[in-house]
Amino acid sequence: YELLKIPYTGAGPLALGVALHKPRVKELLRARGIRTPEYQVFRIAERISLREGMAFPLIVKPAHEDGSVGISDASIVTTAAELRKRVLHIHHEFDQPALVEQYVEGRELNVAILGHKHPQVLPVSEIDFSGLLPGMHHIVSYEAKWLNGTPAYEGTRGVCPTKLPAGKDAELKRTALECFNLIGCRDYARIDFRLTASGEAYV
Repeated sequence: YELLKIPYTGAGPLALGVALHKPRVKELLRARGIRTPEYQVFRIAERISLREGMAFPLIVKPAHEDGSVGISDASIVTTAAELRKRVLHIHHEFDQPALVEQYVEGRELNVAILGHKHPQVLPVSEIDFSGLLPGMHHIVSYEAKWLNGTPAYEGTRGVCPTKLPAGKDAELKRTALECFNLIGCRDYARIDFRLTASGEAYV
């Protein structure tokens, strides 16, 4: 669009490129002191061995996708064998590194932001997992986002605004806006959080 001089809305190419590089986003967040789960990246043909500080359960994702592509119930791993299988699946199916994160059990919250020079933070939304079948992990998988009629899709619904203590609501909105500016977003974006039972929020 920019090469063709066509006006458009949304983030520019640099911000989009950064946002699609999940490990780079996590580096930026950590450098700014914003809490994000511990992580490790496994490149193709690299030995799959967890470093010190990483512990099960873990969640395995493609390093350079969005829209929950590559994320399913099998993405949560609890053993070395499951980890190896899922990392190799990412390498084979997506031809890219696998991002392995510490799995954060808790509430799934997201904060949308609209605007450019004066971005407005919208009310905090929550994904309600209460409709999932017993044994299903409380994550927003590809099925949950896109495959109408599946148990994951039917078992998850958005609740907006969600109920939070006033202080935590303000903290999430403040952190979301900081992330929005840090990545260089404009016009619209959504920042996802996991909120633990003890009240710690992870981007």
